[in-house]
Amino acid sequence: MESGTRSKGFIRDCNIPHRGVGEASRRRRGCVSFFNPSFFRLFKGFRDVLGFFTIIPVRFGDFEGAADHAYWLPALGALIAGIASVFAALSFYLLPPSLTGIIVLLVSLLITGFNNIDGLADFADGMMAHGDLERKRSAMKDTGIGISGLVSCIFVIGIAASVLMEISILGFSPLIKAIFVSEIGAKYAMLLISYVGRPAFEGLGSAFLERVKGPQIVIGSIIAIILLLPAGPVALTALIVIPTVFTIMVLADRNFGGISGDVIGASGELSRTAILLGVIALFYNLQRV
Repeated sequence: MESGTRSKGFIRDCNIPHRGVGEASRRRRGCVSFFNPSFFRLFKGFRDVLGFFTIIPVRFGDFEGAADHAYWLPALGALIAGIASVFAALSFYLLPPSLTGIIVLLVSLLITGFNNIDGLADFADGMMAHGDLERKRSAMKDTGIGISGLVSCIFVIGIAASVLMEISILGFSPLIKAIFVSEIGAKYAMLLISYVGRPAFEGLGSAFLERVKGPQIVIGSIIAIILLLPAGPVALTALIVIPTVFTIMVLADRNFGGISGDVIGASGELSRTAILLGVIALFYNLQRV
């Protein structure tokens, strides 16, 4: 085989730009735009977000790449929702409705490695700690879980599971819409608070916040809107993330002096539950009309 040519026909000669082969020449050789460096950067960006925020095994995912391409977070939410929807379908047709919400939430939490719910626990522990900023920060950084964090997680998960159970009684289509809108909205909330918040202290969270800029929130908003459109009017409940995020940000500023990685994770969990409450309120009010 001639040097510079690979055995797989659809990629032959696409790897030789260093030999002076121009773009037009590569197109004549049958190279497709899939090999455009811009495409690979976008793909790597999503891969970094996927690798950093979930337990899904991907190669070469890194923190810097995830922060620089955080606008992919709504798409990550859609992916998680898609996986959770498969289990929701099995549960909906094979199991009682009372189990549907628990299964859907368990899948979502498992995919993220329980990191966000852990952030909620730490956020609650820090909020409930007595003392000054440093004492509250210390409580939030503590690797153990306190009673405040435990109770908060039970309530947030319990409410979300109960709402999903009620929605599943209304039908399969409302359930799937609720899953997608809540997951996309939850991940968008994490992007939004990363942009509007200020770092509470030096750490992984502060490094992430410093890399999230205006263009990312614009692109992320566009991605979120496109992904939410199929949900129809239900998509409007995703707007709940705006007051939710700003409430969390105010509480974080007062108690910790700013945002941390735990606060970002907590915003995702709290926003999901807030959206689900909005969805069930919408469905029940529509039934009354």
